[in-house]
Amino acid sequence: MGDSLPESFFLLWAKLARGPAGEPTFHPLICHLLDVAAVARAMWDHVLSPRMRAWLAEALALDEDTARRWIAFLAGIHDLGKASPGFQLQDDAPPVLKDRLRAYGLWFSAPLPHPPAHGLVTAKALPPLLELELKLAAPVASRLGTIVGGHHGIFPCSKDLSALTPQAIGTGPWADVRLALVKTLVEAVGVSRTAVPQRLDHPIALALAGLVSVADWIGSVAEYFPYAGTEAVASSPSSMLRTYLPCTAEHALRALDHLGWRALPLSDGPRPFGMLFPGMPSARPVQKAVALLADQLSPPFLVILEAPTGEGKTEAALYLSDYAAAVHGQRGFYFALPTQATSNQMFKRVGDFLNRRYPTALINLQLLHGHAALSAEFELLRQRADALLQPEGIAQDPDVTTTEAGVMAAGWFTHRKRGLLAPFGVGTVDQALLAVLQTRHGFVRLWGLAGKVVIVDEVHAYDTYMTTLLERLLEWLAALGTSVILLSATLPRGRLYRLLGAYAHGLGYSTPVLKLPPYPRLSWVTSAGADASPLQPATSSVRTVRVKWVEGTIPADHHAPFPLGADLKTALADGGCAVVICNTVARAQEVYWRLRPYFGTVGPDGCFTPELADDGQPVLDLLHARFLFKDREVREKRVLQRFGKAGSVVTVAPGKERLVRRPNRAVLVATQVVEQSLDLDFDLLVTDVAPVDLIFQRIGRLHRHERRRPPGLAMPTVWICRPALDAAGVPQFGRGDEHVYDPHVLFRSWLVLRDRSALDVPADIEPLVEEVYDDRPCPSGLPEALRRYWEVTREQILQAVKEERGEARARWIRGPASSDALWHFTENPREDDAPELHQAYQALTRLSEPTVAVVCLYGTAEHPTFDRRGREPVLHGAPDLARRLLERSVALTDRRVVSVLLDQEPPAAWQMSALLRHHRLLILNEDDRVQIGQYWLRLHPELGIVISDEPRGSR
Repeated sequence: MGDSLPESFFLLWAKLARGPAGEPTFHPLICHLLDVAAVARAMWDHVLSPRMRAWLAEALALDEDTARRWIAFLAGIHDLGKASPGFQLQDDAPPVLKDRLRAYGLWFSAPLPHPPAHGLVTAKALPPLLELELKLAAPVASRLGTIVGGHHGIFPCSKDLSALTPQAIGTGPWADVRLALVKTLVEAVGVSRTAVPQRLDHPIALALAGLVSVADWIGSVAEYFPYAGTEAVASSPSSMLRTYLPCTAEHALRALDHLGWRALPLSDGPRPFGMLFPGMPSARPVQKAVALLADQLSPPFLVILEAPTGEGKTEAALYLSDYAAAVHGQRGFYFALPTQATSNQMFKRVGDFLNRRYPTALINLQLLHGHAALSAEFELLRQRADALLQPEGIAQDPDVTTTEAGVMAAGWFTHRKRGLLAPFGVGTVDQALLAVLQTRHGFVRLWGLAGKVVIVDEVHAYDTYMTTLLERLLEWLAALGTSVILLSATLPRGRLYRLLGAYAHGLGYSTPVLKLPPYPRLSWVTSAGADASPLQPATSSVRTVRVKWVEGTIPADHHAPFPLGADLKTALADGGCAVVICNTVARAQEVYWRLRPYFGTVGPDGCFTPELADDGQPVLDLLHARFLFKDREVREKRVLQRFGKAGSVVTVAPGKERLVRRPNRAVLVATQVVEQSLDLDFDLLVTDVAPVDLIFQRIGRLHRHERRRPPGLAMPTVWICRPALDAAGVPQFGRGDEHVYDPHVLFRSWLVLRDRSALDVPADIEPLVEEVYDDRPCPSGLPEALRRYWEVTREQILQAVKEERGEARARWIRGPASSDALWHFTENPREDDAPELHQAYQALTRLSEPTVAVVCLYGTAEHPTFDRRGREPVLHGAPDLARRLLERSVALTDRRVVSVLLDQEPPAAWQMSALLRHHRLLILNEDDRVQIGQYWLRLHPELGIVISDEPRGSR
């Protein structure tokens, strides 16, 4: 091979670097192409599941061996455009290389003021060579050029390709050397000249684009693929090629091994439910129904499981995903949740599940959200992976367990854009939704999800914008052979039909006509059609919840009694744990403050001495999202330990654990952070008026576990705070509620609940949800003022839904069946880091009030410190600095200060950090305050961040 290669062949460079003595060195272009081809081949052999390999081959209309070779070739040839004058003769190139290239005629007489991107040159130069050398049809060749030319995340557009001149690409010797590169790579990987791709629809195109990009990332790591420029210059092209080629396969396998990218072990068959979850006494009825359904499903499938909280939906989803892996080869899953807090809790549950399921294998599990780096459990798994995967000869940390079995978190996958490539992941739903938004390398995210199982929890929690994006994601997952499991406690029928229809569209057929059974139910879609069946809830889930309307209005007089405080104190006189769920942070802070005199002592100076429960913790506690991250994490863990399942075991020091008991008496004031996915159990629930589906969701935290209840709280009871009414009888919901929930939904929820003294679960869930969310006309019996409010807010919600759907459609990628060219998929790429944080920009995956993340420090902007006394200065470049700064961060949404903060620039030193570049710096004074525009922000030790218009505030 390579006997007729031109002498200039190995002078073309792909990568530049400096040697040990500072001398310039380079990696020849042909070597890099062979490296990346070898990585793609190794990924096919050692990473892709048999099911995924079969899907790729079928999509290309090739047999598997031929598809393997073609994919290796396409990955390798991605950088063909570097064999052009604009790239080779750029200013950074070593003069000695330029001189030698010039000697061989590889030159360009006129300077190129704006050299074209090499990916664009690849997309232009490759198609005619594929037609000439491999006899591909012109449309297929052109499409392949666009696919591999987009390896830097953006597909070349037709306008830019048309504007490329032959002179910019390079003619004569340049064209000759590009042809030589193609011929050499064809021969090296053994591409068939007779069996060639015949079709390339959008799903296979985006899958290939993702695979090529990932192979290029790995093949570009000099640690695994040492630069060979020195040897190349000293050797003849043919002898150098014969020497280098055998090394590429070894280098690729070593790279995958050190990155921790290993194939999942072959399944030994499906495991029974009891073996997967040995801690459960027996499967619940919902779980048994899912196990029976598993035998009937052929992937890819969509299953929607609607059931009340506490029915074991999480275990059912994990069982179904494991069955799909064991029986159908759908290896790996991503578990998507609504928030970072719920993701952190689920991460541990999934890790425990994988350790049981694969006791003799090393399993890569990633945590994906903007603050994943601050998770202590995730950090331990990262350290374990570092110890296991580091190259030979490096001393290992003796305190880190390195047994080659169990769960770890390989470091390479923790970087932005790579997390979904890991076999298993837990994180926010935002990370998955980014796969269908126009972002750079969005197709890598799609490729990461292809062929797996995606589990989305709390589907009812997503607004119109996010649900619209979810519908597009379902289309794409179906087209990519990915099965999906959606979990929801409550779901309006209209939304259910849209979700089923979206997945059906991805499979290639229209929305199924389906007669839905009553709630709770299972619904599913496969290529064979759609169906649904009713579910029998567990006996313990069938219950009547007493409803009591209480006075929750906070008196304007700070010294006036707070009726809710007196009511709670009376209700808990004989013990019990209550939760008060407020709709906004400001109300949660105010309610907590007004409850202090009822569960502690407030001195004349305002100092609060809390009443202590028998677990040594204060009876009264507060949890919301406006604490510094480190403080919120402490509070979240405390809440989970106190109000989770009985007998929580916590680690207090390495090798030391203690049992946490449920307190005899406690009141937790919280926002919505406790209503989703967290396994919490309270004896009494107090809630603001909220959308009826979320009222039922909150009720799911009431009497969740089997245990003895205090006297007077044996029957599950919810207190709903009565809204004030204006003179016409129209409810006046809490200040700020309209920014959290739609007023029309709040109003209709109040209407269906106001006369209720009890709720039957699950019987009342669907009728009430439909009564609130369907498109029925205003009841004729309502007073005129209420009818007018109905119509006004209805018009507002219809307009809002229209706008949110429009926003989603403006940002998402085309559907899998679109007739548009590939470049339209990335024509308006947007920033995509930490999407769920809304940091300093309108979040891609969520529509909400503008938000800005801040870091609270002391000292001065030029010399910030972590403490008031200046003993802990912020030293830039210090190890773990980003982590320590993020621990002191918080996201703010208050309109009074956000606009001012957004006008500030992040500190210059932070702008180069992916974790910090959107954060603003706040320097607190000795009283933990800082002025922002006309307002004051205080870091309060009990309340978290408080914003007021007074320098000292009222607290």
